[in-house]
Amino acid sequence: MISLNRPQQNRGSHPLGRGKKYWTYLQAYDLSTGKRIWKAESASSVHSTSILGQLANGSPAILTGRGGGHQPPEEPYGLSLLNAKNGRRIWDVAIQKYPAAQNANWDSRSAHFFIGKEHHSLNIETGKLVKVVSLVKGVTLTRWENGQYVTRKNQTLPKARKPITYFTNLIVGDYHYFRSFAGFLIGRVQLSTGRVEYLQVPVQALRKKDAKEEMHWKKTLPNDMKNADGYRATQDKRNAGNGWGHVSAASPIVVGNRMYIPTMVGTVYVINWRSKVLDQSALVSVSDLGPQGQTWTLSSLSYSASRLYARTLKELICIEEQKQ
Repeated sequence: MISLNRPQQNRGSHPLGRGKKYWTYLQAYDLSTGKRIWKAESASSVHSTSILGQLANGSPAILTGRGGGHQPPEEPYGLSLLNAKNGRRIWDVAIQKYPAAQNANWDSRSAHFFIGKEHHSLNIETGKLVKVVSLVKGVTLTRWENGQYVTRKNQTLPKARKPITYFTNLIVGDYHYFRSFAGFLIGRVQLSTGRVEYLQVPVQALRKKDAKEEMHWKKTLPNDMKNADGYRATQDKRNAGNGWGHVSAASPIVVGNRMYIPTMVGTVYVINWRSKVLDQSALVSVSDLGPQGQTWTLSSLSYSASRLYARTLKELICIEEQKQ
């Protein structure tokens, strides 16, 4: 067991206790027979999005996490790398207060995650800590000020409760992208250099027929949160918000040099993820999946055969290039 910090002890939020019989584990099943092939040696939190990938030697592995809000019972909190062929543990790392509500992203060299005000990287072969980068100090920040974008370097971000909106982080190329917890900022960490950049984006674009487009920078229109049959689908007040901060969110996807970043209110940011600088030139469009105030989604986009697919509470949507 590798430990970055002493594992915390929690009483738990449920009367059943914290015994292993209540823990959550990844399991693999044979698609042709439905029989279970393996149960993971290390536990996972229900909050964690576990991710399958390949080690440098080509072996398949899964990175999974434990921790998060509501005191889940699986301990110690932290990360585990599992052999995807048999579910056996490659390594465990105990990380105190690990926020499991993020995608367990990794590449053939490192595992990368957000905790507190920092971005951490572990050696994927050993689980040892190799780099820590501040997410709030010395950053480059491009913001909308007085009707135009202004870029300033070596900035300190205002205090926020947490570093990212849940599950919005994605590694592509040399970058780890994410949506900030506050401030309507798309951020990225350059993995090779540790450079951190932020770009403020409009929280919503208001579009009406025969009217000039309006960009909203601070708040969204109230959402009806109704499904296709006209029924209000949720009573959780967080779901009536703008889709940033303390909410579960759809994860971005990448197609070619474009990253598609959806939000709960149906706004979709299209970014050229390869841009050398994360400023307004990287923002390809602020698009949407339907009328403002009437569109709600927690679904990621998907791609196949030159078409993008999306789902809202009211519609299934297929998007393709407009033919000339």
